[in-house]
Amino acid sequence: MEYLKRWLYLPFGLVLKVYGVLRVAYLKAQLKEFGEESTLSNDVSLVYPSQIFIGKNVSIGRNVLLWASSKGKIIIGEGCAIAAGVKFITPTHDYNVLPVSTVGINKPIVIGKDVWIGTAAIVLPGVTIHDGAVVAAGAVVNKDVPPDCIVCGVPAQIIKKLESRKIRLERGKK
Repeated sequence: MEYLKRWLYLPFGLVLKVYGVLRVAYLKAQLKEFGEESTLSNDVSLVYPSQIFIGKNVSIGRNVLLWASSKGKIIIGEGCAIAAGVKFITPTHDYNVLPVSTVGINKPIVIGKDVWIGTAAIVLPGVTIHDGAVVAAGAVVNKDVPPDCIVCGVPAQIIKKLESRKIRLERGKK
Protein backbone atom coordinates (compact mmCIF):
# COMPACT_ATOMS: atom_id res chain seq x y z
CA MET A 1 0.00 0.00 0.00
CA GLU A 2 2.86 2.36 0.83
CA TYR A 3 4.25 1.82 -2.68
CA LEU A 4 0.92 2.83 -4.23
CA LYS A 5 0.76 6.01 -2.10
CA ARG A 6 4.17 7.09 -3.42
CA TRP A 7 2.93 6.71 -7.03
CA LEU A 8 -0.10 8.85 -6.27
CA TYR A 9 2.14 11.76 -5.29
CA LEU A 10 4.24 11.70 -8.45
CA PRO A 11 3.51 14.45 -10.97
CA PHE A 12 1.14 13.14 -13.64
CA GLY A 13 3.55 14.15 -16.43
CA LEU A 14 6.27 11.97 -14.92
CA VAL A 15 3.89 9.00 -14.71
CA LEU A 16 3.01 9.46 -18.40
CA LYS A 17 6.67 9.67 -19.33
CA VAL A 18 7.49 6.45 -17.46
CA TYR A 19 4.50 4.76 -19.11
CA GLY A 20 5.69 5.92 -22.54
CA VAL A 21 9.22 4.60 -21.99
CA LEU A 22 7.91 1.23 -20.79
CA ARG A 23 5.45 0.97 -23.70
CA VAL A 24 8.17 1.68 -26.29
CA ALA A 25 10.43 -0.94 -24.68
CA TYR A 26 7.55 -3.43 -24.84
CA LEU A 27 6.80 -2.61 -28.50
CA LYS A 28 10.46 -2.97 -29.49
CA ALA A 29 10.60 -6.38 -27.81
CA GLN A 30 7.57 -7.53 -29.82
CA LEU A 31 9.06 -6.64 -33.23
CA LYS A 32 10.86 -9.29 -35.28
CA GLU A 33 13.75 -6.86 -35.80
CA PHE A 34 14.47 -3.35 -34.51
CA GLY A 35 17.68 -1.70 -35.68
CA GLU A 36 20.17 0.27 -33.62
CA GLU A 37 19.55 3.99 -33.19
CA SER A 38 15.97 3.64 -34.42
CA THR A 39 13.20 5.48 -32.58
CA LEU A 40 9.57 4.60 -32.13
CA SER A 41 6.93 6.96 -30.82
CA ASN A 42 5.07 5.65 -27.78
CA ASP A 43 1.65 5.70 -29.51
CA VAL A 44 2.57 3.57 -32.54
CA SER A 45 0.09 0.73 -33.20
CA LEU A 46 1.40 -2.70 -34.19
CA VAL A 47 -0.59 -5.59 -35.65
CA TYR A 48 1.33 -8.88 -36.00
CA PRO A 49 4.61 -7.39 -34.69
CA SER A 50 6.41 -10.68 -35.36
CA GLN A 51 6.10 -9.83 -39.07
CA ILE A 52 7.60 -6.32 -38.78
CA PHE A 53 11.29 -5.63 -39.52
CA ILE A 54 12.76 -2.16 -38.87
CA GLY A 55 16.32 -1.31 -39.94
CA LYS A 56 18.94 0.92 -38.34
CA ASN A 57 18.48 4.65 -37.79
CA VAL A 58 14.75 4.69 -38.58
CA SER A 59 12.45 7.31 -37.08
CA ILE A 60 8.76 6.44 -36.68
CA GLY A 61 6.48 9.28 -35.63
CA ARG A 62 3.31 9.59 -33.61
CA ASN A 63 0.12 7.67 -34.33
CA VAL A 64 1.65 5.40 -37.01
CA LEU A 65 -0.12 2.11 -37.81
CA LEU A 66 2.03 -0.86 -38.83
CA TRP A 67 -0.57 -3.47 -39.80
CA ALA A 68 1.25 -6.61 -40.84
CA SER A 69 -0.47 -9.97 -41.20
CA SER A 70 0.38 -13.65 -40.91
CA LYS A 71 1.67 -13.70 -44.50
CA GLY A 72 2.21 -9.99 -45.07
CA LYS A 73 5.49 -8.67 -43.69
CA ILE A 74 6.44 -5.03 -43.31
CA ILE A 75 10.13 -4.37 -43.94
CA ILE A 76 11.53 -0.86 -43.39
CA GLY A 77 15.11 -0.25 -44.52
CA GLU A 78 17.84 1.80 -42.88
CA GLY A 79 17.70 5.57 -42.50
CA CYS A 80 13.96 6.01 -43.12
CA ALA A 81 11.79 8.78 -41.70
CA ILE A 82 8.14 7.87 -41.16
CA ALA A 83 6.04 10.92 -40.21
CA ALA A 84 3.01 11.08 -37.94
CA GLY A 85 -0.22 9.34 -38.91
CA VAL A 86 1.25 7.10 -41.63
CA LYS A 87 -0.52 3.77 -42.20
CA PHE A 88 1.04 0.58 -43.59
CA ILE A 89 -1.61 -2.06 -44.34
CA THR A 90 -0.76 -5.56 -45.64
CA PRO A 91 -4.15 -7.39 -45.57
CA THR A 92 -6.77 -6.85 -48.27
CA HIS A 93 -9.59 -8.70 -50.01
CA ASP A 94 -10.24 -10.14 -53.48
CA TYR A 95 -12.97 -8.10 -55.17
CA ASN A 96 -13.41 -10.87 -57.76
CA VAL A 97 -14.91 -13.16 -55.10
CA LEU A 98 -18.24 -12.48 -53.40
CA PRO A 99 -18.89 -11.98 -50.63
CA VAL A 100 -15.70 -9.96 -50.49
CA SER A 101 -15.22 -10.72 -46.80
CA THR A 102 -14.66 -14.45 -47.48
CA VAL A 103 -11.23 -14.25 -49.14
CA GLY A 104 -8.39 -12.43 -47.42
CA ILE A 105 -5.17 -11.62 -49.24
CA ASN A 106 -1.92 -10.71 -47.49
CA LYS A 107 0.83 -8.94 -49.42
CA PRO A 108 4.12 -7.61 -47.98
CA ILE A 109 5.20 -3.99 -47.92
CA VAL A 110 8.89 -3.24 -48.48
CA ILE A 111 10.42 0.17 -47.81
CA GLY A 112 13.99 0.70 -49.09
CA LYS A 113 16.80 2.70 -47.52
CA ASP A 114 16.63 6.45 -46.89
CA VAL A 115 12.93 6.77 -47.69
CA TRP A 116 10.86 9.65 -46.32
CA ILE A 117 7.12 9.07 -45.92
CA GLY A 118 5.14 12.23 -45.15
CA THR A 119 2.35 12.81 -42.67
CA ALA A 120 -0.83 10.72 -43.03
CA ALA A 121 0.33 8.83 -46.13
CA ILE A 122 -1.13 5.36 -46.65
CA VAL A 123 0.93 2.48 -48.07
CA LEU A 124 -1.25 -0.36 -49.37
CA PRO A 125 -0.56 -4.12 -49.67
CA GLY A 126 2.10 -5.38 -52.06
CA VAL A 127 3.90 -2.04 -52.47
CA THR A 128 7.67 -1.58 -52.62
CA ILE A 129 9.04 1.93 -52.14
CA HIS A 130 12.61 1.90 -53.44
CA ASP A 131 15.72 3.56 -51.97
CA GLY A 132 15.80 7.34 -51.68
CA ALA A 133 12.14 7.92 -52.58
CA VAL A 134 9.87 10.51 -50.95
CA VAL A 135 6.14 10.02 -50.40
CA ALA A 136 4.31 13.32 -49.92
CA ALA A 137 1.92 13.93 -47.05
CA GLY A 138 -1.52 12.43 -47.58
CA ALA A 139 -0.52 10.28 -50.56
CA VAL A 140 -2.09 6.85 -51.08
CA VAL A 141 0.57 4.52 -52.46
CA ASN A 142 -1.02 1.60 -54.32
CA LYS A 143 1.85 0.65 -56.63
CA ASP A 144 5.65 0.46 -56.46
CA VAL A 145 7.63 3.70 -56.21
CA PRO A 146 10.92 3.85 -58.17
CA PRO A 147 14.14 4.97 -56.45
CA ASP A 148 15.01 8.65 -56.08
CA CYS A 149 11.68 10.25 -56.90
CA ILE A 150 8.84 12.09 -55.19
CA VAL A 151 5.27 10.80 -55.37
CA CYS A 152 2.08 12.54 -54.24
CA GLY A 153 -1.67 12.35 -54.63
CA VAL A 154 -4.46 9.79 -54.56
CA PRO A 155 -3.38 7.48 -56.05
CA ALA A 156 0.27 8.47 -55.72
CA GLN A 157 1.92 9.62 -58.95
CA ILE A 158 5.54 10.58 -59.68
CA ILE A 159 5.91 14.36 -59.68
CA LYS A 160 9.69 14.74 -59.65
CA LYS A 161 12.85 12.74 -60.25
CA LEU A 162 15.50 13.49 -57.61
CA GLU A 163 19.27 13.46 -57.83
CA SER A 164 20.74 10.04 -57.15
CA ARG A 165 20.79 8.77 -53.59
CA LYS A 166 24.58 8.62 -53.77
CA ILE A 167 24.84 12.37 -54.48
CA ARG A 168 22.38 13.19 -51.71
CA LEU A 169 24.23 10.94 -49.23
CA GLU A 170 27.50 12.74 -50.01
CA ARG A 171 25.78 16.10 -49.50
CA GLY A 172 24.56 14.86 -46.09
CA LYS A 173 28.11 14.14 -44.96
CA LYS A 174 29.18 17.78 -45.42
